[in-house]
Amino acid sequence: MAVTITSNKKNTSAVIHVSAANTTIKVSGNSITTNVDATSTCLAIGNEVLSGVYITQAFFGVDPTGYAVIKRGTTPVAIYDSTGYVDYAGSGMALTVGQTANLTVEFVGTANGYVLLEVQKAGTLPTEYLG
Repeated sequence: MAVTITSNKKNTSAVIHVSAANTTIKVSGNSITTNVDATSTCLAIGNEVLSGVYITQAFFGVDPTGYAVIKRGTTPVAIYDSTGYVDYAGSGMALTVGQTANLTVEFVGTANGYVLLEVQKAGTLPTEYLG
């Protein structure tokens, strides 16, 4: 499977593992009406209505022949090669560019790699007190 949501905390955050296959993660809508197919995954759970997400951390590993491109819609926002870790939020600069556009991960020049993204949810996030 190209995408595994390893953690999906209602109203707060999600952790997404993408293996070396191009994929799209739907970041707006809700879990009932958002169209999800074999190449896209929706992050909304329960009664969340998401307007977007922003990237707080990224772990990645890509073989030496290629790289991974992270896009918001069609706009590249990060390129990862080799192996590494970036703590955007920890440095005070969460990656908020295009947070309402779908999150696309593309692997170029390789079939061996992964990207693990932690994202913070944005939108109408009801509490247990409000429904």
